[in-house]
Amino acid sequence: MELEDYVGKRVKITSVNNNTYIGKVIGFTQALDNEPEIDSIDIDNEIDNRGYFLLENEIKSIEVLE
Repeated sequence: MELEDYVGKRVKITSVNNNTYIGKVIGFTQALDNEPEIDSIDIDNEIDNRGYFLLENEIKSIEVLE
């Protein structure tokens, strides 16, 4: 999964816990700059108007909406 490709796009993310996030991806952090060393993205979630930080291993699927 190339998480950096989703920055600036409106997406629907389903987590491995079956939580759903819909919104714009506003940031990406590569594994080398993260602890633990796993890629991550930041999303502004439209469902509850909150921001979320998701590690790549927490993401089951990503669908681009726009």
